[in-house]
Amino acid sequence: MNNYSKVMQKHGKSFFWASWFLDKNTANKLYAVYALCRRLDDLVDTSNKNSEAYEEIAKIISLSNNTQYNEIFEEFKSIDSNLHPRQDIVIEFLKGQLSDLDFRQPTDLGQLLKYCYRVAGVVGLMICDVLDIHDSNLRYFAIDFGIAMQLTNICRDIKEDAQIGRIYLPKNETASLGIDNFKAPSNTDLMIIDGSRDKLIKLADTYYQSGVCGIYQLPKKIKRSFMVASNIYQGIGHKIIRKRCSFNEARVYLSKFEKLNLTIKTLLKRSKSIDKPLHEKNLHTLLHNLPDTDFQ
Repeated sequence: MNNYSKVMQKHGKSFFWASWFLDKNTANKLYAVYALCRRLDDLVDTSNKNSEAYEEIAKIISLSNNTQYNEIFEEFKSIDSNLHPRQDIVIEFLKGQLSDLDFRQPTDLGQLLKYCYRVAGVVGLMICDVLDIHDSNLRYFAIDFGIAMQLTNICRDIKEDAQIGRIYLPKNETASLGIDNFKAPSNTDLMIIDGSRDKLIKLADTYYQSGVCGIYQLPKKIKRSFMVASNIYQGIGHKIIRKRCSFNEARVYLSKFEKLNLTIKTLLKRSKSIDKPLHEKNLHTLLHNLPDTDFQ
């Protein structure tokens, strides 16, 4: 087990679980992408706008020389240079990290989806790059898969995010409740916040459905792993709805038994025959002017 796989094992348990169905070479590429994203994410979570971390990320964004860019990220040195994630894609991810350093609550769904694109949708694009996937339709689906997972993260972590002063639920969906309402919610606050969260979980299902259209078109050895990851992560949101959990309760997660159950069901389920469906453009309407999105 290399150091990058250990990062995923510690911080991305659902992804690590699903990675067991990948061959070693493919898994190592995904471990490297995850390790980079995790390192930058941790840098942001322990920093502030005026910190060296902020300056470091801003400096990376300003770079335009690919040689410099490739040398900065230690994680990519184990990957063939022809398969390195595109620079503009990584820069979008860094922009997402900067927005957390200078955090402002999204005012509407459009701002939230752009944030999800930058911190997770582009991770799907990075994975496409390291796996040498250039089909534009598959890349659209990869963006949606990442957005779906980030929406799940947001819905699961509302309480923890509020403790560090971040509210990702759009203002226009939460009656402009302030951070104090999230930290010590009244019964009315709970109804508003849980209602907004449940709408996002249903929206995530739409993006998962789109992402799965892309997964079904992948080679079998890769398809199984991504389907397991999708069903496990989507299962978190479904558990929140099924158990009628309040955001103010303990963090929802799937037990090993629940993961195993979903994994077995996924592996036993026959793959659907999909004749390369076209991506639903309306899913990217609010993502205009962002790289590789389906907005023409």
